[in-house]
Amino acid sequence: KCKCSPTCNLWPSLGYQGYAMKHAPKEVLDKVGTKRQVAKRNKNARNKVSNLLKRDSDADKAELLKMADKVFGDWVKARDSNEQGVIICPCCGLPFSLSDKDSQGQPIVQTLHFVSRRIYSLRFLPENAAAGNSWCNLQMHLNPYGKEYVNYRKKLVNTIGEIKVTQMEEAKRGINKLTVEDLKEVIEKYKPKTEKQKD
Repeated sequence: KCKCSPTCNLWPSLGYQGYAMKHAPKEVLDKVGTKRQVAKRNKNARNKVSNLLKRDSDADKAELLKMADKVFGDWVKARDSNEQGVIICPCCGLPFSLSDKDSQGQPIVQTLHFVSRRIYSLRFLPENAAAGNSWCNLQMHLNPYGKEYVNYRKKLVNTIGEIKVTQMEEAKRGINKLTVEDLKEVIEKYKPKTEKQKD
């Protein structure tokens, strides 16, 4: 529930640090923006996606990859968070809020990939990604078979089974490429839907 008071029955709005949008304090609203500003930012983002998806140039591939990473990462965080915007990291088992920031003001919650996202064939596979904390993500890069990896693997085995996990690990040896069309499909699949599209 909204943290404005123990008696409030409204659910928190995503991005408003645990408050319902209409009950958020001024400093939170100033940071996020008004409802109209948020709607305008979302509309601009959707227009940018639409314009890129209409083009077929390989020159747009880097921009499409960046956009695909963003929409997929946001989808993973939404999938893995509860109604209060809290996730449980698969590596350390600790809870973190989507609104938590580190000392540099960067989000603590990131999209973790069990098999490195350099392996393009698994980069956008939902089973290969989970919302976790930035420290565990860094440790998995620095020590690919350390305790964070071991804990993540155990969680995956319990969720999707040993065979599927082993197949993902073995996929690292294959040739991996992403085409412009592949990236467009990822963006279309995972980008936020408007209310009209949800119906």
